[in-house]
Amino acid sequence: MNTPSVPAPQGYAIELYFDSEMEKKIFDFRDSIYHLGLDPVLGKLGDKPHVSLAVFPETNTAHLQQISAAFSKMIHPFPVQLDSIGVFPTTKNVLYLTPIPSLQLLQVHRQFHKLLEDEQIASNPYYLPDYWMPHCTIELNLSDSQLNLALSLCKQHFTPIRGMFASLGLISFRPIVYINEYPLSTQDVYD
Repeated sequence: MNTPSVPAPQGYAIELYFDSEMEKKIFDFRDSIYHLGLDPVLGKLGDKPHVSLAVFPETNTAHLQQISAAFSKMIHPFPVQLDSIGVFPTTKNVLYLTPIPSLQLLQVHRQFHKLLEDEQIASNPYYLPDYWMPHCTIELNLSDSQLNLALSLCKQHFTPIRGMFASLGLISFRPIVYINEYPLSTQDVYD
């Protein structure tokens, strides 16, 4: 009896997740542009709205789980505002919402990469401090005409979305598999 083969992951990511209310608003926005004619790609993959802190082509997932669990205990939930729309104009035509790059977000990102450096784990260079463009992907792999439609719909219907970063997760992707999610600490680190 043959068992179906599971494709090897294309990579791994450590992601910051939003609180449930903010996540719902992002899903509602994405669904609204689907209803207006945008063809879902990411929406069919079971993707959870997030901002990636680091991406890896391959890695020791057990080690990343330990690092992620420890790091999640070092930071508290903190505010985030998705304030604008952006595009990575590559062959994948990525449409995203941009979080205001608050000092706290940039510090959390830098601290996480310092931890990776200390553990001798290399991230994709696009996610390194001073090169990272924080973003919450709404869609990807759009044709040029779908990208133009998406931009038009976003221009007409997007309003800033506010909330909190509430947890940190480790995934493998394509297909997306949620390996672990850790709530950010609600305890004072010095208690």
